[in-house]
Amino acid sequence: METRIVEVETFKVKGYAMKGPVAEIPGLWDGLNTEIANRGIVAEESFGLCLAMEGQEIYYLAGVEADLAEAFPEEAIVPAGKFIVALAEGGVSAIPTTFNALMAMDSVKMRHSFSFERYIHPAGSNGYDIEVWLPIE
Repeated sequence: METRIVEVETFKVKGYAMKGPVAEIPGLWDGLNTEIANRGIVAEESFGLCLAMEGQEIYYLAGVEADLAEAFPEEAIVPAGKFIVALAEGGVSAIPTTFNALMAMDSVKMRHSFSFERYIHPAGSNGYDIEVWLPIE
């Protein structure tokens, strides 16, 4: 698995949030993607933020950068800092495996912040890539 270190400035994501089992996340994305299409928003990337995890319940926000989605109801601010990033090779089903592999790396010292997925879907493309972003020191 190839990784890279990226340092980002603070940014805001707006979209739709849920608290519940991980199995509800695809429905949240369906709703967000429908709204994006209905509003004519052109976003070349979107984000799935893990805001909190407690037992089997996740607090998750699916959204796009706030300047593209002012009317969306939920928002989260991703604090500036470093992240270790890896491609989730194999699509959505590879996201948990990729997160686990990053967290198991001896050289990784996690910091308190949001971890997230970044979905990269350039305008005009039919597919997308998924990157996993884990906050590090």
